[in-house]
Amino acid sequence: MAKIFSYALASIVLLGIGANWIIDKAKNSHDIPHLKSVPDFSMNNQEGESFSQDNLQGKITILDFMFTSCMGPCPLMTTNMSKLHKAFSNETEVQFVSITVDPEVDNQKKLKEYSKFVGGDDGRWHFLWSDIDSIKDLKRNGFMLFADNLPEGHAIKFVLIDHDGIIRKYYDGTDNSSQEILKRDVAQLVKSLRS
Repeated sequence: MAKIFSYALASIVLLGIGANWIIDKAKNSHDIPHLKSVPDFSMNNQEGESFSQDNLQGKITILDFMFTSCMGPCPLMTTNMSKLHKAFSNETEVQFVSITVDPEVDNQKKLKEYSKFVGGDDGRWHFLWSDIDSIKDLKRNGFMLFADNLPEGHAIKFVLIDHDGIIRKYYDGTDNSSQEILKRDVAQLVKSLRS
């Protein structure tokens, strides 16, 4: 009887150690999924320069869709994007892209003013514009995000894109805990890019 009890106790201890190891491994090894490639696109940034999928190569990119006169979630999203921009200010491999969903209002001049206003005029934060049909197509078919009823009906997601132009993950652009996860994931991609 004592022998059976000893085996049972040893099994419980081993199972506990194994469970702890699995939990620790899950915490420490954090795989970011590979979703799909960003398709070909061509837009202009706030400086009037062409910006395409080629500009995503070799950079870790955080991208969102917004518009400057938004009275809904955009101000919070832009504030969060600005915080990320500051958090990675020393990382030349990290860039930021905000695509307007209101191109009739948000022309190049307006986006350039907005860029200065939010502190994104260091060459690492691109505010893009194009015609509305191209924006809808890229949003819906390129990024798999809701693209009806623009500008008000835009998504509140931040999109993480790796240095190969692969969409890796989506985050709530208005949620603090989601922003912390995004920061961790960006740091992980930067580290893997450098190794």
